[in-house]
Amino acid sequence: MGIDGGFSRRSFLRTTRASYDMVVYGLLDSHTLLSHGSSVRIDSFVYTVEGLREARARLNEGGVLSLSFGVMTNEIGKKLYLMMEKAFGGHPPVCIKMGESSFVAFLQNREGNLAVPESQLAATGLTDISSEFANPALQADLSTDDWPFFYMPRRIYPTSYLIALALILLLSISLIGNFVSARPATGQAAFFFLGAGFMLVETKGITEAGLAFGNTWHVIGIVIAGILAMAFLANLCVQQFKLNNLVVPYFLLMASLVGGWLIMQNHSFSPTTEGRLATLAVLVAPIFFSGIVFSTLLRSSGGVSGAMAANVLGALCGGLLEYNSMYFGFQSLYVLAMGLYLAAFVFSVASRSRVPAAGVAGA
Repeated sequence: MGIDGGFSRRSFLRTTRASYDMVVYGLLDSHTLLSHGSSVRIDSFVYTVEGLREARARLNEGGVLSLSFGVMTNEIGKKLYLMMEKAFGGHPPVCIKMGESSFVAFLQNREGNLAVPESQLAATGLTDISSEFANPALQADLSTDDWPFFYMPRRIYPTSYLIALALILLLSISLIGNFVSARPATGQAAFFFLGAGFMLVETKGITEAGLAFGNTWHVIGIVIAGILAMAFLANLCVQQFKLNNLVVPYFLLMASLVGGWLIMQNHSFSPTTEGRLATLAVLVAPIFFSGIVFSTLLRSSGGVSGAMAANVLGALCGGLLEYNSMYFGFQSLYVLAMGLYLAAFVFSVASRSRVPAAGVAGA
C-alpha cells in the first residue's frame, strides 16, 4: 500500500478493514526544493504521530512501514525519528541512507523489532545512520494532529511572521480609519470580540473537518456551506421568534465550544458516515449560537455601521490570533475562542445596561 496523499489517505486508513504486508510513504513533494525553504505544505497531516499509528494498525504480523524523505537538515531527520519511535511504542526506526543523496528511509515493523544486518547493507551501497538521529543532542518537537507543522523542527513564534502580522494589523487599522465613516465605539466592543471568535471557530472547523472528511477541497466547501447555513438559520430564528435574551445563546455557545474541545481531545467521532455528520454538527454549532447572539445584539445596536466595522476589525484580529496554533496547537483555538466570547458576553451585558439610561429602545 502506498500513501500518496494527505487528508484523503488518513481517512482511508481510518475506515479500511484491510491489512497489508507493507505500507510505503513515498515522496509526496519535492522535499529538497520546497519543504525546508518555503511555506508550501502539501500534506502535513500525513506526517503526524497519529497518522503513523493508523498506518501501523493496518500492518499484518511482521509487516513493515517504510517512510522515505529527503532529509535536508538533521532536525527534520530527528523529528521523523522521534515520530516513528512514538508511533511504534518506543521502538526507534532503522534509518537507511540511500547512497550519496539526502533521501533516508525510516523503517520499522509492526512488532517494533526490525533489524537490518550490516552484512546485507554492505553490498547495496546503503548506510545505516540510525545512530545519527538517535543523538540526544539533536532536538525536535513531534508533529501531531493538534500541531501538524511538520516543517517547523521546534515550537516557536517565527520572527518573520510576527513582523508581517504586526504590519498587517497596523495597515488594516489605518484603512478602517480612513475608509469607514462610522468608527467603532466602546459600546460596540462586543461585536469586535464576536468577529474575532468567529474567525477562530472557522479555522479550527476547517482543520478538524479535514481529518473527518478526507479531501481538502471538499472540506472547505462543506465547512463554508455549514457556516452559511448556520448563519442563515440563526438570523431566521431571531427574526421569527423575536429573540431578545442573550444569556441562553451565550451559554449554549460556550457549551458547544467546551463539548467540541472535549470531543476533539478524544480524536473526534468514529469515521463512519454518522460520525462524520456528528463531527460537522459539533464544528458548526458554535456558528449557529454566535449568529443568534450577533443578530440579537445587532437589533438593539444604536449604530449598525459602527457595529459592523468593529466586527470586521475583530475578524481581522481573530485571523491574526490563529497563528497562535503554530506554538500552542489547534486545540488552543478553542480556549482562545472561549475567552473572546466570554469578553463579548461581558461587553454585551454592559452595553445593554446602558441602553435604558440613554433612552434607546431595542428594535
